[in-house]
Amino acid sequence: MRVPPDDRSHANGRQEPRLKRRANLRVLEMACDDGRHTLVLSGELDVASFGVLKRPLCQIGADGATSFTLDLSGLTFIDSSGIRTVLVARGVCAARGCEFRVIPGPDRVQRAFEVSGLVEHLPFSNEGRVAEA
Repeated sequence: MRVPPDDRSHANGRQEPRLKRRANLRVLEMACDDGRHTLVLSGELDVASFGVLKRPLCQIGADGATSFTLDLSGLTFIDSSGIRTVLVARGVCAARGCEFRVIPGPDRVQRAFEVSGLVEHLPFSNEGRVAEA
């Protein structure tokens, strides 16, 4: 009998670590001369990809930006790690005195915010939408 390729057990009974899934997130940074900064995301914002945003999030407000927008309209998936990343961005903006906005994602992405109870606590706005859902 053949062992399915996604089975974690090795023939000698040892557990083989599952290979990490590669990040499927694309990030486009857009800065405007008037102090507005937008980060446009497409793909999947999840446990495999949230680290890609570490550098851009650390830069919020550091370059004199007065407004930061996170555009989720191009996302196809978000998990709890992705939601936490959005909350981190909100916290960094608050700490640096930078206005924070979120452009909503497609229904399947927004559903994660609804289920978590955060949809009413985040500044969602369609103003300035860049990516197509």
